[in-house]
Amino acid sequence: MNRTIPLLLSLALLTTSALAQSAAKGTVLVKSDFTQETADKAVFGISSWNIPDTWELKDGALASIYDPKQHPGKAHGTSINPRFKAKDVRVSYRVKFEDESARLSMLINTPFPAKTGIPVWHIGDVNARLPRNETDTVVSIAERDFTYDENDPRIAGKPKSFGPADIFKPYLAYAAPGIICKAPANLVKGQWHQFVLENIGTQWTLWIDGKEVLTQVMKHSDAEKETINFIAFAPLLLKDIVIEELDR
Repeated sequence: MNRTIPLLLSLALLTTSALAQSAAKGTVLVKSDFTQETADKAVFGISSWNIPDTWELKDGALASIYDPKQHPGKAHGTSINPRFKAKDVRVSYRVKFEDESARLSMLINTPFPAKTGIPVWHIGDVNARLPRNETDTVVSIAERDFTYDENDPRIAGKPKSFGPADIFKPYLAYAAPGIICKAPANLVKGQWHQFVLENIGTQWTLWIDGKEVLTQVMKHSDAEKETINFIAFAPLLLKDIVIEELDR
């Protein structure tokens, strides 16, 4: 018997299995469609969501009312922060950009113990904004490490950072350079777009409106995640957030 045939069959089964895993539903950890008329404190409490006053419920979505024109020089937009624990995750959400300057960052954070050492925490994020021209890069996936060690050679000459969101302000640290990849996407002002991000091991894959846009192998993202932050830098609507834990 030709020994090549069983090998090809095995490879085909492995490929099919991997594709099935990517397409299969995981265990839902966080889910909200924001259809209620008022914020339910039982849902939007510190134990599950942390929603600042600069977000509000609007038309079955969560609206960011942060306006950089009215807050010049502000370092960060507003942030919501669902908490969970999982190693491999899928994060899906829908976003509508209502202003040309609107930008949304979705950050996946690993634990960060407050002690000297490298690294103290690691983040990976998906950034998206409206295009400025036909060839503009509008989405990116990035990862960054942070450290308290001022002698870390990776951060030579870099100033201390507050990190990616207001919740990290007590944890002053240095941002170490990481990996970033970028791609164009057909994002339109006033139109809903579906984002799906999978992080399995060190592999990150992003789909927008059902189309695979970016895939990237990260260095340090194969670790237990503990929070996700949605940070809005200008008026936008956000809804149908689902965070799932995937089987390895």
